[in-house]
Amino acid sequence: MKSRYLKISFFFKLGLSLISLVLLVILFSLLIYLFREPDLFLDLSTIRLAVILLLIPTLIFVSTLTALTVKEYSNYFIRRSYIKEGRSYLSLVDIFQNESRLKILTEILNNPGIHHNELLRSCNLNKGQLQWHLDTLLKHSIIKKAKYGQYTIYFPITSSTDAIELFKNQFIKSKTTLEVLNTIKKYPGINSAEISRILNLSRNTIKYHIDKLLEQHYIRLEKKGRVKELYLSYP
Repeated sequence: MKSRYLKISFFFKLGLSLISLVLLVILFSLLIYLFREPDLFLDLSTIRLAVILLLIPTLIFVSTLTALTVKEYSNYFIRRSYIKEGRSYLSLVDIFQNESRLKILTEILNNPGIHHNELLRSCNLNKGQLQWHLDTLLKHSIIKKAKYGQYTIYFPITSSTDAIELFKNQFIKSKTTLEVLNTIKKYPGINSAEISRILNLSRNTIKYHIDKLLEQHYIRLEKKGRVKELYLSYP
């Protein structure tokens, strides 16, 4: 409601200022014309009337221009972007003044691809508080999120690809597991026998790492007849 009032007030004062300015220019031009015409006889009452007519829009213009302060002008444009928080509103200025949101944003900037539970631990917030602040940042397009298997990961508005790669490397500690994952990424639809041949590892070893990747939802399995094809869950 407050934002709507500010908007109406802003445009009303701006419109009044513009109308007053136009009238001022018209009357001033008319006065110049009258004084330049030698054939026109101007008595004292006519001059007084012209001066009064000139003063009215001048006073209106000056008063509205004074009322239309820089603060009000900037407040309107800041308040254009807000989200509702109960009965109050959050502007972009409010968002970046909150310590909890700044802490969350710092964590995401320093660790692109960080997942929800890690943010919960590092920011020392309860689930409800964290989710509210994350929703606020997401609604204003300050951060982005993606679903990777069972995890929801967050990253700045830059490139999600780098964030996902960092996330993979953080959770896949085994070099062999990472090699299997990269092979599946390079050859979508590959089966375990082909991976075994490419990496020169036994089928049991490959099966162990594939099962680990399937369990963490990094990859998915599709059956095509008797063949089991492997793909990344998040290409």
